[in-house]
Amino acid sequence: MPEIETARLRLRPYTLDDVDETAVILSNPEVMKYSPGGPIPQDQVKEVTQQILEFFIQHWKQHGFGVWAVVDKATNKLLGHCGLNFLPNSPEVEVLYRLDQAYWNQGIATEATKASLRYGFEEVNLNKIVAITLPEHTASRRVMEKAGLKYEKDAHFYNLDVVYYALTRAAWQPDESSYTLLL
Repeated sequence: MPEIETARLRLRPYTLDDVDETAVILSNPEVMKYSPGGPIPQDQVKEVTQQILEFFIQHWKQHGFGVWAVVDKATNKLLGHCGLNFLPNSPEVEVLYRLDQAYWNQGIATEATKASLRYGFEEVNLNKIVAITLPEHTASRRVMEKAGLKYEKDAHFYNLDVVYYALTRAAWQPDESSYTLLL
């Protein structure tokens, strides 16, 4: 599975060795506030985190793209995740991200999202990538907009009413300086 480097980040495949570090991030109710399943009950965090990572790893094996662990290049600290995933019961591919609260409002989600979009358009040859969030999740909407996605409609995914953003390969504006693909 490929890795990507950006100015500050390394996007690398998850392994099950990441369960403990990821569980710390996902155990924060603020981090999970807008997640389709909501905050994870504290007594289930490790089990649910392992299921999530197993899903991400299997998605890569099955589809040749997926969600990466987002790591700070300078410190090698796991910050969260970002990448591409099929929307449930849909042929559409979404870009998704979730970061440790300590790294919010630093442009990290936008940097990782732009790299994921570039990978999706250049390496996977997707024609369209979407993103969804709850209407009131303004920070996530800002990430989508900064990455070039445009609001298209209100929709229903994950049993939730969401806002649906999209970007086509034709409308995509790559940021050439911010991405190195490592095989």
